[in-house]
Amino acid sequence: MFGFLVLQAENKHRHAAVQCGTKTICGVRFFAVTVAQSRSVLLQKRRLRKAAKLMERSGVHTALFPEGFCDTAVFRRYGVQEAGEDYLRRMTAGAIARRALTEQGRNPAECRAALLGDRMDVQLRAALMEIALHVRCTMLNAGGNGAEICSVLRREYGVSVLRDAGEEQLRQADLVLTFGEAQPCGAPGCLWLPFGSITEAEGYQNGAPRVEYALPPELEEQVQADCCRNALLSLLLEMGAVHANELEVTEIMQNA
Repeated sequence: MFGFLVLQAENKHRHAAVQCGTKTICGVRFFAVTVAQSRSVLLQKRRLRKAAKLMERSGVHTALFPEGFCDTAVFRRYGVQEAGEDYLRRMTAGAIARRALTEQGRNPAECRAALLGDRMDVQLRAALMEIALHVRCTMLNAGGNGAEICSVLRREYGVSVLRDAGEEQLRQADLVLTFGEAQPCGAPGCLWLPFGSITEAEGYQNGAPRVEYALPPELEEQVQADCCRNALLSLLLEMGAVHANELEVTEIMQNA
């Protein structure tokens, strides 16, 4: 079970400053702990430690926290990690790339795309399928893998796909997506979108550090929760409660 931390204004009439229960979002159950906030830093830390212990005893290893929550270290001491959005980004990599091109005023039909990864996995495959149909040509470097999917794209869709491109060819890429531990390699000023462990590289700038999503109205009503929205969407996506084709990339924002 996943954890869910709720912070509330302190209420003198509450019976307990730290309370626990369950919360269900899109059919996924969370172990929810509600903490009444205190003006005393020491008292607040004590309450958060109690909340972390409750999660630990309930078998929680991953939890959602309020947006901007700064005390995740308290929970890590008890084996509770903050839920991230990496899975969400990887599963929507193709949609992010297309939105980023649109926002930068680039015509996909004139772009050369490079998708780089250590191996061919479901996320890289999905991104390739979506991007290759819209750009001028696509280069795929996936640890020597991907021959079958490249053949399908050429045969059934008539798209230009080059597998295991060399550095000189990659240096012509206008759009670069990296997965796993792959380093970016593209033309000067290319749009780089990292979806792996490498998020910083000399001469390259992350083209989509922050992404916003929208859901169909019937799902949108259920995810209105006081937590990091993308982390919640990522968990729901991983659990199969929502699907990638139900997520619309609405905006890409740069860090301040």
